[in-house]
Amino acid sequence: MHEPQEIARAFLIESDVDYRVAQLLRGTEFHSRTIAFAQQAVEKMVKACLALRGVVTLEHNLSSLFRALYQAEFPDMDDIVKHIDALERHGARPRFPLFQRRDLPMWVPSRDYREEDAARALRSGEYVVQRLKPYLDVSLAAASEEGRSRP
Repeated sequence: MHEPQEIARAFLIESDVDYRVAQLLRGTEFHSRTIAFAQQAVEKMVKACLALRGVVTLEHNLSSLFRALYQAEFPDMDDIVKHIDALERHGARPRFPLFQRRDLPMWVPSRDYREEDAARALRSGEYVVQRLKPYLDVSLAAASEEGRSRP
């Protein structure tokens, strides 16, 4: 497996792409995809943080693990986790129709999500990105310096 810093950098790059796509979709009719990309950006940013602590996982709901590993690093952890949770609750819902129960109307994300849903998701995404990205930038820069100073 690759080094934790290398994995974290890869997640951070992909998180940035997802976040920028979510921002590009802001104000368009593509509310479900705005939500999906905001959620993915945050999930990948959290996975970057986890990788720095040696945790690499395929799981998607990571707020509890993130809290456990980073409680001391972020004084506003409750707010960070609240925003991560808000996005995690969407899960795959912004990307797939739900049709398994005939007693319920079919859920079609591109039809059923609204602009206010997308705006809420973007606010949550922005909150998390504004808190975690500076931490990741500093941590990864320090890891690069440390790597260069080793013989």
